[in-house]
Amino acid sequence: MSQVTIGMPLYEGCTLLDFVGATEVFRWAGGYNVLWLSTDLNPVATTSDARVLPHKRFADALAGETKIDTLFIPGGGDAVAKTMFDTNYIGFLQGIAPRCAWVGSICTGAFLLATAGLLDGCRATTYWSQIENLALFPNLCVESGYPRWVIDEGHHRFTGGGVSSSIDLALELVQRWQGMKQRQITQLGLQYAPDPPIPPSGDPCNAPLSIVTEVLDGQARFIADYRSAVEKIILGQSSL
Repeated sequence: MSQVTIGMPLYEGCTLLDFVGATEVFRWAGGYNVLWLSTDLNPVATTSDARVLPHKRFADALAGETKIDTLFIPGGGDAVAKTMFDTNYIGFLQGIAPRCAWVGSICTGAFLLATAGLLDGCRATTYWSQIENLALFPNLCVESGYPRWVIDEGHHRFTGGGVSSSIDLALELVQRWQGMKQRQITQLGLQYAPDPPIPPSGDPCNAPLSIVTEVLDGQARFIADYRSAVEKIILGQSSL
């Protein structure tokens, strides 16, 4: 496999693990050049209050100075509902995606892809509490349940579930592109062997109902903000 360049377009308020987790997997696997992209080279603030330095600018990629083979969009908290209306960011996704062999997202990054029209006709998933809001987009099909990832081979699209699934999704892509042996080598190199020493609760399917309810209550504004943003996007598209 020739080297694959993976571009991760960042924005203020994106989730650190969404792109760092996948970055670690691709770097350990070898054969990948991971680039963090942004509008400029200034530090980008993440949801963890950590600031990261982009490697390249959006303009560099659009000008062809940096060839992007795979586009990997991270999710974020409240920032996503705002970034959906960032014409510079959405315009970059629309401009660079046709040049990429694969385009995908993790967590609520799916909303940015959907806003850009890059999930039209595709199967997809997202963070569990936002699945109903993603399903409001009329031109995509949200997979039932809470899959860790969905890979739509026909459209060369991939979407991941919540934050931690960035590691699982990246490993799945390594397996598809380089085979099972390389996936296993990468997992061992990272010593990635998740086995939480507490009762399962990382998915709505196995978490106690009381826990699910409490988390949903705590995310009420987060969910409502996304719904409002999606409705405005859909309304705007329908009025064109």
